[in-house]
Amino acid sequence: MKGLVIATIAGGSLAAIAIVPVSAQQSTAPDLVKVDTQAVPTLTPDKIRAVQQALQSKGIDPGPIDGIIGPRTREAVRNFQDRYGMNPTGEIDNQTLFALGKSELIG
Repeated sequence: MKGLVIATIAGGSLAAIAIVPVSAQQSTAPDLVKVDTQAVPTLTPDKIRAVQQALQSKGIDPGPIDGIIGPRTREAVRNFQDRYGMNPTGEIDNQTLFALGKSELIG
């Protein structure tokens, strides 16, 4: 009987956790519904390095991982955009950040 009471209490606790609305949960990601995908955010050298590393992990060579948007990084961005059906501008816009899996850099 004691085991049944514990299982019932545990099950009730899980159900209570499951019904917490998503809106009540904190999120550090931007509200992607309201993001201008064509906007080009201001990126710090650390954020540029994160983009360069993401490009490299996708098999596209951005040149040195140095936090600078030089000609090789711009060409890598252009190649990535072209490969994924985006307008190949070479600019690191919000759409590119999202496609790279770097939505936390969107701003």
